[in-house]
Amino acid sequence: MTPTTRAKAPTGAEFSLSVSRALDILSSFTVDRSELGLAEISRTMALSKGRVSRFLQALEMHGYIDRDPRSRLYRPGPEAARVGSLYHSAGRLREFAMPIMRALVQRVGVTSYLSELRDDQMLILVAVEGPGPIRYTIPVGTRLPLSNTATGLVALSQMSEGELDRTIKNTMAKPSAGNNRLTRPTLLKRLADVRSNGYSTNWELLTSGVGSLAAPVAAADGSALCVLSVGFATSQIKKDQLEVLGRDLKKAANQLAKVFAEKGIDRVE
Repeated sequence: MTPTTRAKAPTGAEFSLSVSRALDILSSFTVDRSELGLAEISRTMALSKGRVSRFLQALEMHGYIDRDPRSRLYRPGPEAARVGSLYHSAGRLREFAMPIMRALVQRVGVTSYLSELRDDQMLILVAVEGPGPIRYTIPVGTRLPLSNTATGLVALSQMSEGELDRTIKNTMAKPSAGNNRLTRPTLLKRLADVRSNGYSTNWELLTSGVGSLAAPVAAADGSALCVLSVGFATSQIKKDQLEVLGRDLKKAANQLAKVFAEKGIDRVE
């Protein structure tokens, strides 16, 4: 899987540090940190509360940030959702993936995702929510870590030895969220299992009560174009069902790869 990276920040008169910092504030919100206080954002940004407050006021004025009047916590606003929904990189992927993903969701009863590797993280491109009263859904645009998610394990399993060494070194040097940070030997064993099985399994590695399975969607040259996954509350799925679910997921990923090949899609962007 070839990683996609963001452009490096330019230097010089054309670069606005204020705009960059405002966007960094937006990026600090995650699924697990969907509401943040001024002090927390200030610590994350390593900026004074006064400066952060001015950025937040501007973002709130344009609808990119909302503030709860009672809790005084900030969260992404409707304009952020509107602009995010226009993300076109996955446009053709979404168009051709949706029928297969919807059919998968109908069969297994849990939410399905399509993700890509970007900046040593997994970026969710498409999501189809599962039915029923119990739902675990991660919004499109969310970035997830590599070593303790099913999608990340698939991406790592597709890397060359050199690329894998570099990525492990970079990701393991950073603070890791989750219940179970994998050691290098454990991670390498998991990756061998992923290659053998054709899919990866995550049972509460990142979040208590949450599991997932993921399988690579191959490009025409055999490399992984993207990753198809399902996510669920562990109360919805029993561990002895994972093997059957994994086989179903692999079948859907292979169907998706065939459709992408027929449509001439050989990369996300």
